[in-house]
Amino acid sequence: MADEIVRSASAQAPEGGPASAALALLHHEPGLSIRKLAERVALSHAGAVRLVDRMVAEGLVERRGQKSDGRARLLHLTVAGETAGKAVLQARNESLVRAFSVLNEDEIATLGTISERMLRALLGSEEHAGRVCRLCDRSSCLNCPVDDELRSREAACA
Repeated sequence: MADEIVRSASAQAPEGGPASAALALLHHEPGLSIRKLAERVALSHAGAVRLVDRMVAEGLVERRGQKSDGRARLLHLTVAGETAGKAVLQARNESLVRAFSVLNEDEIATLGTISERMLRALLGSEEHAGRVCRLCDRSSCLNCPVDDELRSREAACA
């Protein structure tokens, strides 16, 4: 199922690989730094710079200055990038709908409960959380188990 989600999402991106995840991330987290983007799509900093350069050249992403640090550049989608980001998320959602269509409501609820427990157990660092959620549709994930687990860990450390 993960391969199908990545395949369908990547088909909506200008290139294969992490471009679809970058579009999805910037769609729901505008203003990411290249460093954060690199962490979340599992690229080296240099690889992320090259990806962003290509996406800027394609008119999908723009670099904007940061008020508190004039040297820093934050990444934002252009109008074309927003359209591409929505297409990536739509393709992801369609893959999930196809996969879940064979399950009844009780099975979907059970799968949700099991998946949430697994996500919490497998979650590493905050950086890892960003990679786990890189193709998430944040507007559909109102009670994100990954975010909840991170908050629980922070509270336990306080």
